[in-house]
Amino acid sequence: MKIEDWRNRIDELNDELIALLNKRATYATEIGKIKKQMGLPVFDAAREDAVLENVAALTKGPLTPESIKNIFRVIMQETRKVEE
Repeated sequence: MKIEDWRNRIDELNDELIALLNKRATYATEIGKIKKQMGLPVFDAAREDAVLENVAALTKGPLTPESIKNIFRVIMQETRKVEE
């Protein structure tokens, strides 16, 4: 395949990633509503640590577990904003 073919595939994946990230944020919004009703803080360090460990364990390369953790740290940071 040519470079443009690979780029087109990446563009398609970007579309899918955006849809999945927005779906995740929608779920987080619902969790935020429940936390608010229960008087719980938005940030849950134990939960976020567990998520990071889980996603790192799922990594099968070429991204390293630490790279995946870094990506998910940003995802969770941005998602917390919609939970508030």
